[in-house]
Amino acid sequence: MIAEYPAWNILKKIVGLFIAAMCMLNIAGCGNTAALEDDGKEIFTISERGSSASSKATLSENTTPLASTGKVSNPDIGVWYPYWDYDTATSEMEMIGNKLNTVCFFAAYFDSKNKPFIPENTQSTYNELNKAKLLSGKTTYLTFVNDKLLDKGSSLKDTKLLYELIGDDSKASAHAKEIISLCKKLGCQGIEIDYEAIKKDNQLWGLFNSFVIILSGYAEAEKMPLRIVFEPSAPISDYSWPSYAEYVMMCYNLYGYGTTEGPKANIEWIKTLAEKMNAMSGTVNMAFATGGFDFSSNGTVKQINYVDAMTLLQTGASQVTRDVASAAVYFTYTDESGISHEVWYADQETLKTWISTASNCGIDRITIWRLGGNISKNP
Repeated sequence: MIAEYPAWNILKKIVGLFIAAMCMLNIAGCGNTAALEDDGKEIFTISERGSSASSKATLSENTTPLASTGKVSNPDIGVWYPYWDYDTATSEMEMIGNKLNTVCFFAAYFDSKNKPFIPENTQSTYNELNKAKLLSGKTTYLTFVNDKLLDKGSSLKDTKLLYELIGDDSKASAHAKEIISLCKKLGCQGIEIDYEAIKKDNQLWGLFNSFVIILSGYAEAEKMPLRIVFEPSAPISDYSWPSYAEYVMMCYNLYGYGTTEGPKANIEWIKTLAEKMNAMSGTVNMAFATGGFDFSSNGTVKQINYVDAMTLLQTGASQVTRDVASAAVYFTYTDESGISHEVWYADQETLKTWISTASNCGIDRITIWRLGGNISKNP
C-alpha cells in the first residue's frame, strides 16, 4: 500500500514540492515519454496502461529516470477555492501560505432571473482570508460559471443561459458590466470566466468569442486581470482571442464519467493540449486536478478527493500501481456488496510530473483544481 503522509502535510507536498523540487526532477522534454522518480519511501508496481505485462519495482532502486531535454523552471502556481468546501480549504490556504500566487474564488453563478450572485460562504470566507492577510501578495479572481438556480433544483453548465446572457453584442456588453460590478463588490482584483459545455455549438462559440472580446476591453480599461477557462475540446484555433486575457486549459477528466477506467490526465494528452495553447497569443495556463475517480464494475463512477482515496486504501485494497503513461496511481478493492472497484487518483508525484511536462512544453503558469479534501488527518 501507498504510505500515509503525516497529518496536515499532503498539501505542502503537493504545492511546496512543485516549487522546491522542480530543479531536481528528471522529466523528458515535450514530445518524449516522461519518467518517474521516488523518494524511496513508497513501493509501486510500474505498468504501462494497456500493456499485457507489468513489473514490480522500488522506484528509487530499479527505475532510471530519463534525462531532461527541456528547461524546467519554477512554475507560477494558482488554486481554485470552492465555496462548498471552505472549512478544509481555509486550513489548506493557511498551510500553503506564500507559495501561491493566484487564488480563484469558485464561484459566482446565476439565480432564476439570470442575475449573477456570490454565495454567502464565498463572501464571508473572502473577508476572513483578507482580514487574516492570507491573500496578501496574491492576485485574487472571482470565477463565473454558467450554473443556474431553478425554482426547484439547479441547471449545471446551462448553455441556454449563455444565449440569454450573451446572445448579441448588447447583451454581452451588459453582462460584462454586471460581472465587473460583482467582482468589485467581492473585492477580488480579477475576473475569471468558466462557461462550459458549449461543445460543438458553433453559433454559441461565435457569441462567446465576441463576449470575451467585449469583456476584455472593459477589463483592460478597468485594469482588472482577466482569465478565460477552456475545456479540452474547445475549438480555440477557430477564433481570434484578445491578448489582454490569460487563457486556462483544463487538463483533467480525460477519464471519468462515461469512460473506461483511467487517469484524469496522461503525459501525451498534456503535451497535445500544451501545443494547442502555445499556438495562442497572450498568456496561457495549464490546470491540473487533485483527486480522481472510483470506477465500479456495475458501471457507477464516483469522483473522489485525495482523502477519499486514502480512506479507501484502508478497505483491503490491492497494492498501489503507478501508471507510466500518466504518472497517476491506481488500486482495486471489493466493497461490502461484493462489487469490485478500480480507483485512479493523483498524488504529489503525479502532479509534479504533469506540471514538469507542461513546463518543458513552455508553459509555467499552473492552476490546481482544487483546495479542499487534500489533507489526510490520519497519523
